[in-house]
Amino acid sequence: MKRRDFIKSSAALGVAGLGLQGCATAGKTAGEPGFDVHPFVREHPDAVFVYRTSVREKTDADAMLQAGRTLSKELIVPSTTGFPVSTKVNVKPNWTSAGPRDGKPVVEKLGVNTDPYFVEGWVGSMRDVGPQQYFIRECCCPTQWEPMGWRAMCDRAGIDLRDLSTIHIWDLKEGKDIILKEIPDGVMLKKYGYMAPMNEEDSFLVNIAKLKSHGMGITAAIKNLQGITGRRFHQFCSRYDQIRKEPKPLYEKAYHKYFQDDFERRLEQLYGRHVKDGIPRWNRPGTNGGIWQETWVHRALDNLSVSPANLHVVEGIYSQDGNGFGKGPHAPIGPGNVTSRDYMSNIVIFGRDPFRVDIISHWLAGHEPGNFGLFHIGIERGMSNVLDPRDIPLYEWKSGQAAPVSLDSLERTPLVTYYLQRDYDGQNEPEFHLCDEPFDYSAWKKRRTAAAPAVRNLGTDGEGRVNLAVTVPEKGDAGVFVYNSRGEVVWKFEHGDIDAGVHHVVWDNFSSPGLYNFYVKGMGWDAELGVPIYPA
Repeated sequence: MKRRDFIKSSAALGVAGLGLQGCATAGKTAGEPGFDVHPFVREHPDAVFVYRTSVREKTDADAMLQAGRTLSKELIVPSTTGFPVSTKVNVKPNWTSAGPRDGKPVVEKLGVNTDPYFVEGWVGSMRDVGPQQYFIRECCCPTQWEPMGWRAMCDRAGIDLRDLSTIHIWDLKEGKDIILKEIPDGVMLKKYGYMAPMNEEDSFLVNIAKLKSHGMGITAAIKNLQGITGRRFHQFCSRYDQIRKEPKPLYEKAYHKYFQDDFERRLEQLYGRHVKDGIPRWNRPGTNGGIWQETWVHRALDNLSVSPANLHVVEGIYSQDGNGFGKGPHAPIGPGNVTSRDYMSNIVIFGRDPFRVDIISHWLAGHEPGNFGLFHIGIERGMSNVLDPRDIPLYEWKSGQAAPVSLDSLERTPLVTYYLQRDYDGQNEPEFHLCDEPFDYSAWKKRRTAAAPAVRNLGTDGEGRVNLAVTVPEKGDAGVFVYNSRGEVVWKFEHGDIDAGVHHVVWDNFSSPGLYNFYVKGMGWDAELGVPIYPA
């Protein structure tokens, strides 16, 4: 399914054929030196890979650098069909406010950030393969880049580091400083602004997140891409009802035009439906409850829908629990009285699909992925098709080779989070907790299968009419729309208040063989655009 909560069926009527979509290819001249992701990883986007390291201390810079260098050398390889070496390479680490003291990083907070030496090693090895242009654009904390040692790391590694996140969009030059991209199926945004060259056409993006807890659970690959957006665009956690509320809107009015005209109503209706659907913990009340997560999820997915990364990496050589800023449930340590903890997890998780990478990351951090709304809504929006971590092909990566490995054979590092604390309706869950309550994947799959709208071409009858079997999951208004190869509606069948079940629908004026697309439309979903309809 392509970003729709309905089934699209492509059928060649009277001729054989099936339309398939492939990934975009890099524009490289034959024979020109090039590079790409390792072919086994590249050709298995449904898989997640785990790489074990043996670093003893998080402060061992040489070991961290070597880990990054070794893995990069194995995963980024010369290629005659991939990207030209002239390609701009964007690297996205996870940098978060770590509050350096006295001009130095707080050691107890190191686990908040992707390790800079790992990034340096990764880029150094990748440079040896061929590409020479490297860029980091990060929305967080430019004032901390120097005391945290990030600017020095970029200087050593030859990475272009530039502060664009503190500058309003109208003070930036489009194409040079800021790249604007339309969001075709956006729930909250019509358009996003990206700090150039992030999301630049024909660039190569390595997304290197950190294995750590945060308010969204485990902030792995999907959340890390939040940081490539420009000023105001990157504030995914802003209260949705304050962004343009008069008389003092949270965002300057010049930004309002980038949002959907009715995004507040969209969010409220989606949130109400998701509570009714029973997304775990979604019924937590208050502005920091389920509605907060609903807002963040849709902003994150709007962003993800137009931000392809060539490889998603979660650096968990050392990891951190707590709130993502050094606060947790433990006794204070160090001069900063840090109450989170870092752990030597010695693991790197990577793959091509950010949802699958994040599902495995949540599981390895001690959580049950089915308890997180991000993964449910990603499926609903047609951006993912998996929820159960046991449905994801899993490999251990060792010495440049992948070997199948079972989920249960991997050691987990429990990382407590404050995600949607159950402290309401008589519940007394601690502020920092694991979302490890059992989730019934089997029951979820049965419900999903039973509720899936569907349309199936049964073939033509004796009179040459096309016969369809249309599955409607619940009583209500529904219809079938048929598009030709030019995207024109050539036939439609609509029925008000139709019963749930399988219905026989006949296209009685079919006359021209060819490739047609059928869409089931109903339950408040628009078949053409794949976005919710919000009646007045």
